[in-house]
Amino acid sequence: MRAIRKIVVAPTAFKGSLTPVEAALAMERGVRRILPDAQIIALPLADGGDGMLQCLAHAGLCTLHHHTVTDSLRRPHEAPYGISADGKTGFMEMAQICGLAQLYPKERDPRFTTTFGVGEMIAHLLAQGIGKLVIGLGGSSTNDGGSGALTALGWRLLDKQGEPIPLGNAGLLLLHRVIPSPLCSEHLEVVLAADVRNPLLGKNGATTVFAPQKGATPSMLPELERAMRRWAVAVHRVTSRKTSRIPGAGAAGGLAFGLLAHFPQARLVSGAEFVMQAVGFYDALRDADLVLTGEGQVDATTLHGKLLLRVLQAAKRQGVPVAVICGDMRGDPAMLQPYGVLGWQTLVSETISRKEAFREAAALLEKKTAKLLRSL
Repeated sequence: MRAIRKIVVAPTAFKGSLTPVEAALAMERGVRRILPDAQIIALPLADGGDGMLQCLAHAGLCTLHHHTVTDSLRRPHEAPYGISADGKTGFMEMAQICGLAQLYPKERDPRFTTTFGVGEMIAHLLAQGIGKLVIGLGGSSTNDGGSGALTALGWRLLDKQGEPIPLGNAGLLLLHRVIPSPLCSEHLEVVLAADVRNPLLGKNGATTVFAPQKGATPSMLPELERAMRRWAVAVHRVTSRKTSRIPGAGAAGGLAFGLLAHFPQARLVSGAEFVMQAVGFYDALRDADLVLTGEGQVDATTLHGKLLLRVLQAAKRQGVPVAVICGDMRGDPAMLQPYGVLGWQTLVSETISRKEAFREAAALLEKKTAKLLRSL
């Protein structure tokens, strides 16, 4: 056993089984089995998608509340949001309002899903007099360019007869005229947290890259793109800004594009970087003897900008060794060694199936954490 006095526990979600906070707590229990006297700093992480609010609340940056909004199919439900201790900052997570995980597979159709509920939540937070708004943009089920959110915020989207168009991407094909909301929040600081750098339109845009993950078939894509382009042209016309070209405007099915139109002062930032900074991850690395991190699956994509890579890079810069636990490892584990990874464990093994690993994730994660630490 290496001399480990201070350990930073910083996993992200094990998708389909554990939230970042649940994963961190399970790992912490595993550490206590082997190192009962060690200083453990549990900092669950997220990238702006599922789990961001929980991570921020766990770090004491906000308290969680709930408000009734509509999901992407206009069904009312209670969605969480966060308020800072001084009441000046509001936090919200798109995935908790119009997220893909909230829909059954048969319900997923980006022609008709809408971000209207996001606009409802924004309006609720603005009514509380906040001075700063942070919105996590990951995990969406929508492809409406933020048109639904802007409708909820007072924008009027009209057809040739001057009637409101239906919500959702398909409705944008009928769009003839856009009248922006007269409401102004120019003094509000707005942060849009996402790790997507795609523009709104084109071969690297929201529709082409992400709509298939949300239920779009190949035959739907041309019409989805045509509707999005019609929306972009109309918004460009009334705002006099080519917002669709901004890297990241395609985040959350183009929700970022719509919010940048409504809040021209908004800043697009890396969701992972925002959370890591906000919860104090970089400060926690000082004098740490080990970082324990993990996610649901480690594979070749892990080393292409995912949150886990950021953790590995930050630890390496500080000279802190890392241990990794994941649900499953696809590929050669040697790919982690250049980042100072001392060892790794997986929940799935020759004796534990993927189904069992999902079902018993918390208990297995605790057990594998203890096993990993014994091996160091």
